[in-house]
Amino acid sequence: MLSKIKAILNDAEHRHTAINAAIALFIRVFGAGMAFVFNLIIARQLGAEQSGYFFLSFAVAMLLSAFARLGFDNTVLRFTGANANNGATVNSILSFALKYSLPVASAIAVILYFLSPLIANNVFNKPEMANSLAFIAPAIIGLSAVTIIAMSLQGRHNLIASIPCQNIAHFLLCGAAVLSFNTSAADTTALYLSLSLGVTASFFYWIALKSLNSAGNTVSPHELWNSARPNWIIVIMNQAVQWCAPIIIGVYLVAEQVAYFSVAQRIAMLTTFILMAVNLVVAPKFAAFKAANNMDGIRKTALFSVRLLVLSALPIVLFMLLLPEFLMGLFGEQFKQGAVILQILVLGQAVNVITGSVGFLLMMSGNERDMRFVTIISGCGVLLSVPLFTSLYGAMGAAVATAFFISLQNLLAVYFVKKRLGFNTLKFWQKI
Repeated sequence: MLSKIKAILNDAEHRHTAINAAIALFIRVFGAGMAFVFNLIIARQLGAEQSGYFFLSFAVAMLLSAFARLGFDNTVLRFTGANANNGATVNSILSFALKYSLPVASAIAVILYFLSPLIANNVFNKPEMANSLAFIAPAIIGLSAVTIIAMSLQGRHNLIASIPCQNIAHFLLCGAAVLSFNTSAADTTALYLSLSLGVTASFFYWIALKSLNSAGNTVSPHELWNSARPNWIIVIMNQAVQWCAPIIIGVYLVAEQVAYFSVAQRIAMLTTFILMAVNLVVAPKFAAFKAANNMDGIRKTALFSVRLLVLSALPIVLFMLLLPEFLMGLFGEQFKQGAVILQILVLGQAVNVITGSVGFLLMMSGNERDMRFVTIISGCGVLLSVPLFTSLYGAMGAAVATAFFISLQNLLAVYFVKKRLGFNTLKFWQKI
């Protein structure tokens, strides 16, 4: 065993992947812990009903932000990863993406702000959440900015800044504000989140520009749009798979059910923080390998990363499957009602982990259209099945539909990776 580990680490690319994945994992563990604590603070401070309003408003903001980014998040990652050492190129890519996405995000935020009473009453039949929707509207701008800036930093392998930008800083600021001012209302919490995202975006934009040199050429706008268009559908459908269920539960069921599902979903997604940590390292590598036409490098890095994922994530998955009531009970006694929902969602996320970075494999290797097809299938499946299953079986039905289509999305991506790149990530034991 030791000789095999030594042989693997003698390979420069595998050693770089393992070391950087360990660094990213350390930061992601902190980020996952921060997200867990943030959700814990929201659930305990606000209670089931008010936290339900907040989580529902947040899901709406996340979905609208995905639309506002115009597909530039993964495009920024791909082209920055391929031009990481060219400061002018990196700057032009980031500026181009923000130039088009932020005005769209601003327009959507204004519309949501003014239509929030109408949406709360007529769509969700929850007039009490009108203020929450209004105060979280500016978060659409902040979420769009931090995501694109984080992708730029990730493409330059600046993990120490990229992860806090996207997953830590705004939760830390908002959670601290909720505790400091002893907040118990969803609308006030939504306002704190919007302000926290504004501060986070401004700070990390300064970080992103600070270390750039002036060397390099600009990337053709035509190339960026050609990548962004299929990516836009991919991002929207991915976000639909993730955030559609709590929104639809909010339409059909009471706010407490939204809270139970949202908490279970956020706990289940902790299983993927290892996947996200590995993605932070390998996604720019895939883009660089593709630019150099090094297909063997893509295959070896992909299979090695799956091995890291399987070994790291299995204990977490088992813990969540065996002790769901304990985990849900941390958020309050009444949240134990979501224990079975948690188990169902964990199974879906487990498939996500063991298939590896298949989505990034397709997108970073220029096969965005295949990934677009996959996400359209899964996204449409969720949009059709979740309302039906929710109306018939409640939040548990929504969990089953969500877990099934998360699994299907990743298995279809595995198929296209095999078809386009010639290897199967599920066969992670094969020689590399």
